[in-house]
Amino acid sequence: MNTINKYTRTIVATLGALLLLTFSSCLDDLNQVKPNNEDVTDVINEEGAKSFLAKIYAGLGFSGNKGPDGENDLTGSDQGSLVFLRGLITMQEFPSDEAIWNWKDEGIVELVNINWDYTTTYAYSFYQRTMLNIRFCQEYLNIYEPSTGIANIEHYRDEVRALRALNYYYLIDMYGNPGVLWDDSPLEDGSWYPTQIGRAALFQKIVDELVDLSENSTLPAQPSMSTYGRMTKPVVWTLLAKLYLNAEVYAGTPMYDKAREYCEKVINAGFGLEENYKNLFCAENHRSPFSGNEIIYAIPFDATEAKSYGGTMMMVAGASGGALSGNWLGSNDNGWTCIKPKETLVKKFDYSPDGGLDRFKSQTKLDSRYLFFDVLEYEKDGITVPEANWPFDAATGTILYEVKERRKIETKLADWDAGYLCYKFTNLGWDDARVPLSDFSNTDFPLFRLADIYLMYAECAVRGSGDMSKALEYVNAIRTRAFNGDSSIGQVTLGDLTLDFILDERARELYWEGQRRSDLVRFGKFTNNYAWPYKGGVEEGIANINNRYNLYPISDKDLTSNPNLEQNPGYKSLK
Repeated sequence: MNTINKYTRTIVATLGALLLLTFSSCLDDLNQVKPNNEDVTDVINEEGAKSFLAKIYAGLGFSGNKGPDGENDLTGSDQGSLVFLRGLITMQEFPSDEAIWNWKDEGIVELVNINWDYTTTYAYSFYQRTMLNIRFCQEYLNIYEPSTGIANIEHYRDEVRALRALNYYYLIDMYGNPGVLWDDSPLEDGSWYPTQIGRAALFQKIVDELVDLSENSTLPAQPSMSTYGRMTKPVVWTLLAKLYLNAEVYAGTPMYDKAREYCEKVINAGFGLEENYKNLFCAENHRSPFSGNEIIYAIPFDATEAKSYGGTMMMVAGASGGALSGNWLGSNDNGWTCIKPKETLVKKFDYSPDGGLDRFKSQTKLDSRYLFFDVLEYEKDGITVPEANWPFDAATGTILYEVKERRKIETKLADWDAGYLCYKFTNLGWDDARVPLSDFSNTDFPLFRLADIYLMYAECAVRGSGDMSKALEYVNAIRTRAFNGDSSIGQVTLGDLTLDFILDERARELYWEGQRRSDLVRFGKFTNNYAWPYKGGVEEGIANINNRYNLYPISDKDLTSNPNLEQNPGYKSLK
C-alpha cells in the first residue's frame, strides 16, 4: 500500500516502460491519443494498477514520467512551468498581496499586474495540467474496474476519485466553469469533447462525490505514516470544508455551517500543531506525522527519486539569492532571487514586537513566522564580501560578517536589489539542522495542514456558524506556536476576531502556500477596496479593478480546440 509514498522512493521510478506504451500525453483540451486497446490488458494487474496510481499522484508535482524533465505530459519549453504545484503558486500568489516573481518572464508580468487575457500562458498551462490529471483519473477508473479482482483495487479507485475531486476543486476555484470529464464521458469516441455544466452544478457534483467518499469509501479516517502523501478521509473532509467555505462564491449560497462541520471532522481526526513552525517547510517535514501531526496532505519531493523544477526547489532557490546564499538553506543552487514577499505581506507583521537579529543578522520579529531577509550586502573588516559556503561561527551559529547595507522593503519588478527575500521554505533538516547539500529539494509541499483548518473554523464562527470560544482557542493555539510557545504575548480576545483579522492572520500563517488569491476573492478584496503593489498595472497598486479578474479566462487554445467551451464573463471570446 506504500508504493507511492516518500519512503519507498518510487513515486517516479515506478513509471516504467509498460505504462509509457499504454498512455499518451495531452494537448489542446484533452485532444489526445486513446489507450491502445490491444495493449491495455498488459497492465490490468496489481503492478499496473500501482504504477498508474503513482502516475496520477505524480501529476501534482512533476511534468512527466522522467524527472526533472523529459517524457513530459504536456508540450512546452519550460518544463517547470508545466508542473501543477508551480502553476498553483504562480496563479495564487503572484497576483496577490503576498509575493512577486521578480523576473519579467512570459506570462508572469500579466499575472503580477492583474491585467491578463485569454492568451495568458499560465492560464492555459494550469488548465491543461489539471484537466490532464483528471483525464488520467478517468482512464484509471475505466480500466481498473472492481471486476478486475486486483488486490485493493476498490481502495485504489477511491484514491483516484479523491484525486479527481481535488483537481476539480482548483478548476472550480480558478476558472469557475471548466469542461466536465466524468464516468459517463465516452473517452473512446475521438470526436467527443468535455462540455461545461455551470459552476454551481459542477460544485454540487464534486461535493456529492466527496460526500460519498466520506461516507462509503475504504479511505482511512486516521492519519499515519502509511497514508502520508496519500488520499485519506481527512483530505476529503478538507476539500469539502474548502468547497463549502467558498460556496457563496462558487454556487451563490453561503454554506458556512457545512464548512464548519467538516472542519470539525478534520480537527477530531487526530492531527495536532507542529511545535516549530519552520519544521513544516524543511527537508525533513515528512517527520511532522511523527510529532505534531499537522500535515493533512503533502506533495512529496525527493532530491534523488522525485526531482522537479516546479516543486519546492522553486520555493527554496527562487526565494534566495543575492546576499542570502542558497547554500545556507541546504541547496547547491545559490539562488534565483526571483520570488520575493511584497511589502504588504511583510507589514502584516508590524503588530509583533521586534525580535532582534537572526543568525544571518537580518532583523526579525518575535512572531516566528516572520522569515524575511533584509541584508543587501555584508562586509568584513570594511570590505564587501562575496557569498561563502558556510560563514557561520561554530559556537554561536551567527554569521561572521557585518551588515554593510540593508534592503528596502519595497519590491520592484526586474530589480534584484529591491525588496526583501524569504527563507520560509528551506532544504535544511529538522530544527534547522545542517544536511548534505543537494541540487534538488527534499522538502515536501504541505498542501493542506491543520492550522489552515483552525483558521477556517474561526472564519466560519465569525460569519455566524461556529463556537466563538472554540474559534478563539484555535486562533490562540496558532499564535502561541508563532511565539515559540509563549502564551503571554500574541494572544487575542473575542473582540479581535473580525473578518479583517482572520484575513490578515491567514496571510501571516499561510503565506506562499497557494491560498491567497482564493482568500482575497472570498473576502471580496481581490478586485475591490484593497490596493497592493502592481495591482492594476501600476507600481503602487490600485484598490479597484474589473471584477472579471476574480476568475481566470479560458485560453484561446482551449476555445479553438474544444467547440463546447464558452469563455468566462468579461473576457474576449473567439466565438
